[in-house]
Amino acid sequence: MKVAELIYEADADTFNFFYKNKEKSAGVIEKLVLADVNNLNHQHIYVVSDDENHVLGLAVIHHGKRPFFLDELKSFFKNLDVADALKYTLISILDKMFLSDLEDQDSYLAILAVDESFRSRGIGSFILKKAVKLMRGQGSKRAVLDVDIENTGALRLYEKVGFKIFKKKSLSFFKWEKGVYNMEYALMTDINE
Repeated sequence: MKVAELIYEADADTFNFFYKNKEKSAGVIEKLVLADVNNLNHQHIYVVSDDENHVLGLAVIHHGKRPFFLDELKSFFKNLDVADALKYTLISILDKMFLSDLEDQDSYLAILAVDESFRSRGIGSFILKKAVKLMRGQGSKRAVLDVDIENTGALRLYEKVGFKIFKKKSLSFFKWEKGVYNMEYALMTDINE
């Protein structure tokens, strides 16, 4: 499933740490996409395709606060085997440590991914602008996203559109640092469409 592969590619390091490879990771992700209450549920995924139905990219967007953690846990254990459910529970705990805190009137861009063979064609900018328009249309007051501190390309894209860093969450040990920038965009602001 192309959608699962794109979600995997958006955070391959984390998925590989827990599930070892793309094939296993994409299999777990696909089960969650098809499942009920969880952060990767199909109801949150917006796919961009061309005239020949090639999936070019996607956005995963949540409106309002994230699902209640216990509801997510139930979904993990209902739809995954015990080992995979435990691993995904750990991913969710790490997410809660690093990702932005959300308010009821926020929309959260959890993932923006473009198929590797279609990159550098403006598709990421297109998806981001459409995502902001969608979030505004949902009545949200603020668009929020998180970007890995090492992903300078994505950071430039988000800043170019108007997102601003409001917090940095990271862990560091000597010269090693891992973390994210929490970014926001006031949805009352105009965006080029």
